[in-house]
Amino acid sequence: MKIFEVESKPTVYVDMDGVLADLFNHVGGIHDVDHYNQMTDKQWEDFFKSTDAYHLFKDLPPFANANKLLRMVKGMAGGYKILSSPLNFDRAGSIKGKREWLSKHITVPPDGIIFEHEKYKYAVSNGIQNILIDDFRKNITAWNAAGGIGIKYQADENSLKELAKALAQVL
Repeated sequence: MKIFEVESKPTVYVDMDGVLADLFNHVGGIHDVDHYNQMTDKQWEDFFKSTDAYHLFKDLPPFANANKLLRMVKGMAGGYKILSSPLNFDRAGSIKGKREWLSKHITVPPDGIIFEHEKYKYAVSNGIQNILIDDFRKNITAWNAAGGIGIKYQADENSLKELAKALAQVL
């Protein structure tokens, strides 16, 4: 006789910068480069050290498909959580700015919001492989190594159709 059955689904974690918020093109525009990948690591570091993190993250433009992406994820997975790295040089300011950005631009409420550099800590919970949607290859690699399922997605390079296909394969 079954007393109860627990159905466990993976949690889908969604990164912000590069996935929902257009940080990189914004910073590239400030530096007057044709493409943000023309900036050196030193330029990025100097920029982040000298910037007002609160205003930077609060005022970022969203990608046009940000809420469409989140509606799709929520429809496929039943929900999602935000998992975003705070800025090393001003953790408190970047978190405050990111929270305000989410309140201003996101119409699909998340089930939770986590600000953490070591995203891989959330790769598995209760024996369930969780899913991370992130634009940064290093995060995807660490997530997969920790037992989760990482999907590399960058809003200005990949389509929502590609993301939907990748999600469908793992949900």
